[in-house]
Amino acid sequence: MNINKTWNETGGLQDDDLSSLLKASRLSNISSHSPLEKIKKNLLVNMTWGVLICILYVVALFYFGVWQVQLCLLVVLIFSLWALYTAYLQYKNINSTVSPVNPVLDEMKRHYQSITNWMNTQQRVALFIYPVSALGGFMLGGVSGSGKPVAVFMSKPLIWIALLIALAVLVPACWYLTKWMFRFSFGKHIQTLKENIAALEDEK
Repeated sequence: MNINKTWNETGGLQDDDLSSLLKASRLSNISSHSPLEKIKKNLLVNMTWGVLICILYVVALFYFGVWQVQLCLLVVLIFSLWALYTAYLQYKNINSTVSPVNPVLDEMKRHYQSITNWMNTQQRVALFIYPVSALGGFMLGGVSGSGKPVAVFMSKPLIWIALLIALAVLVPACWYLTKWMFRFSFGKHIQTLKENIAALEDEK
């Protein structure tokens, strides 16, 4: 058999089925190395820390007998429980074993949008919680340091100036720290997911 003749007669093996198979293989490779699994794993770590932090808040609520501090702790605890619940919803919603025969692109886009929205919402809501948390810590420190009730301790104008300075420093610091923590935990994997979406769109 003349191999060159056979090759030429088949047009260099320009097989549409083979091309489709190779394309599917590339899509499968993207999907199998999907960052969704890593995002889901980090969400589990996030939830574990969330549970531990909520337990600490509950202990603090009973340990510190200052109602103003307890009120601040309660607000922060409610926020933490909400954050934990939303993280659980994200964890439950992620299917990291997306099949290439299903609408992979739509699934990836949905997960990308859902996760980025979740992170942005967490950061925006937290902006309203940081001042409450800082106020609670400030009052607790003042009461512990002075040995006086909150009403007496907070009656001095200098204390209010110190509180405003503390809020001006702590709130932005906490906000940047939160952004850094989200980038550290999810940023790289979100970017990889975005690149995979672009790769799949190029295949269309």
